[in-house]
Amino acid sequence: MTNRISISMLLPVLLAAAFPQAALCDPDGLHAVFAKTNGDVIEVDSRSGTLRTPRLHDTVLRDCSDEFQACFTDGHGFAFAYFRKCNDAETANYERLRFSPKIVSALHNDLWIVFDASPNYMFHYVIPKGVVGIYVGATPSYDFRSVLRQRNFRLSSLDATEYRITDSDAFASCSE
Repeated sequence: MTNRISISMLLPVLLAAAFPQAALCDPDGLHAVFAKTNGDVIEVDSRSGTLRTPRLHDTVLRDCSDEFQACFTDGHGFAFAYFRKCNDAETANYERLRFSPKIVSALHNDLWIVFDASPNYMFHYVIPKGVVGIYVGATPSYDFRSVLRQRNFRLSSLDATEYRITDSDAFASCSE
């Protein structure tokens, strides 16, 4: 009985120590709503620790951000990480990011990014503004990494829908 009490009291402490960067909610965190033309929305809210999508309703969002990166995940297929300082992207220090991005396309300051931890979502990131759109495939199993192997790829050829940010607030922006 004493061993059970000791282990049950020690387990939460060990788990907290193993994941110190993960927070379920952050009162100063980020909140953004991305909408599709038909009214469907994706809501990313690190303040309350929730992620809402048309396919996943109210899943737990973990903020894994630190001084180097803005980082979010639900641990089940939604993940994003990008530099807090725009100049860090120029040094290509991508291995420091919790989720290493794969650049699908780039045009001036616009990047279209997919992550191995989040293959069913592609993020439209504008430097330095932040995430301005999230693409979702036509089916739940759509894998945006497949476009990385296509020669002469065009964004217009995607079988996907973009959810655009609904307000002018920056989401996961980088600073100069």
